[in-house]
Amino acid sequence: MTTLLTTFLSILFFPITFILGWVIVHPQEEKLILSWGKFVRILRKPGLSFISPWGRKIIKISVKQQTIDIAKTTVADGNGNPIIIGGVCTYKVTDSEKAALEVEEYHTYLKTQAMAVLKQVASQYPYESKDGHSLKSEALEVGQEMVKLLNTKVAPAGIHVEAYELADLTYAPEIAQSMLVRQQAQALVDARKIIAEGAVEIVDEAVTMLDDRGYKLDERTRSNLVSSLLVVICGEGKVQPTYSVKDGGGSGESPESSAAMLATLEKIAKHTTPR
Repeated sequence: MTTLLTTFLSILFFPITFILGWVIVHPQEEKLILSWGKFVRILRKPGLSFISPWGRKIIKISVKQQTIDIAKTTVADGNGNPIIIGGVCTYKVTDSEKAALEVEEYHTYLKTQAMAVLKQVASQYPYESKDGHSLKSEALEVGQEMVKLLNTKVAPAGIHVEAYELADLTYAPEIAQSMLVRQQAQALVDARKIIAEGAVEIVDEAVTMLDDRGYKLDERTRSNLVSSLLVVICGEGKVQPTYSVKDGGGSGESPESSAAMLATLEKIAKHTTPR
């Protein structure tokens, strides 16, 4: 019946049929032809074709590689912290018939599924982690996982996802300042740890070099040397040298040395007594 109707109208209105019946197909483009609501065929070859305009509907599908921008959204990461995340999805239509007939506006369908996948995968990883298993350090692995998951969801629409990358990744404003303070504290602790490790190595080398060159140090002198070197190396400000003055009986010094020290101190005291 539809064939007879199309033929009748084409003959009756031949000039209009001849003018409006030409269909142009561009490179990297496919056009689905529907006749009176029924799927007829797909025009894939670039060029000019003639299709009767009566009862005809043409659905144009681009088979070029395309990208969509997934808008930034707030989700909870693997640790429950709110983060702002966005992405860019690269895809290509591989089945024009499914893209045109199986879903309503395949662009919107893909974008909705991509947003759902982004939230689902982001909730499984922390923003950052010491062991490196995080959104920040494993963006490539996260992208591959999102591509695999999204392809299973958009396969009924005749779409193949080629890449899915994170475009935005930050802490949400309500916790950004707190996380910045935590990062600064962690960086300070790590820096102090490196300084302490280096100081221990330097002191160990210094004591070993003194022993190798014949400077035999007793345990008390060695302990004081190690303590002083650690203070000098690990200290932030300018180091002020000091000299410890103790009773000769407890320091191992001779009585003559102690008496000379006391005489020197008395002499200094006389010259510094206010008048």
